[in-house]
Amino acid sequence: MEATASTSTEIRPFTFDVSDEELDDLRSRINATKWPDREVDPSQGVQLETIQALADYWATDYDWRAFEERFAALPHFITEIDGVDIHFIHVRYEREDALPLIVTHGWPGSTVEQLKIIDPLTKPTEHGADAVDAFHLVIPSLPGHGFSGNPREPGWDPIRIAKAWVELMNRLGYERYVAQGGDWGNAVTEQLALLKPPGLLGIHTNMPATLSPEISKGVQLGEPAPADLSAEEKKAYEILVHFFATGTG
Repeated sequence: MEATASTSTEIRPFTFDVSDEELDDLRSRINATKWPDREVDPSQGVQLETIQALADYWATDYDWRAFEERFAALPHFITEIDGVDIHFIHVRYEREDALPLIVTHGWPGSTVEQLKIIDPLTKPTEHGADAVDAFHLVIPSLPGHGFSGNPREPGWDPIRIAKAWVELMNRLGYERYVAQGGDWGNAVTEQLALLKPPGLLGIHTNMPATLSPEISKGVQLGEPAPADLSAEEKKAYEILVHFFATGTG
């Protein structure tokens, strides 16, 4: 993995290549896993048989080289923002007037999550949509994720990341743009909206976290659902109570 050295605000091309030795080491470490005893009850979590099948897939079946070729063919870049190298994929539509869109992945994900949206959003006419539906796509790696650098100090919360994204879009010369995100990407995108940078026209999130004060208090305290909720709302309420109590969906 390499990017041309720079200490400025320059945007530098980024390339990567994974050696056979690194892949062999990864496979050997997967194969050397010391497995626990088989579970005695399904409630104990991911079943041993399931995780062993997954490990076997990564060690023997997954074709990294095929993926690497597809991923490396995209335009990758690095730029330093607030002391951290930020990696991003930047795919532009053929016409200048397309709307720029910054898409933020979640945790513990990566920019790989977004590969499936690149062609439909940058080549819409090839996917049954119109040219006016096209975007210029900016897909950054969160700090400490993927090919972005690791922060050397605490404090890289969604607000700080959102400020970095504003700088990134400004640095790319985008005066008008929109944003999308899910999971941690949702948190960053919401904070981006709250910052109200001049160029941001709107956001889309697939993980909204808006609750009324009464509902928010109730789920955090684990209280019974309010009586006036519909059946569907009560189910959602119970899921939230479980999430706040256990941290799992």
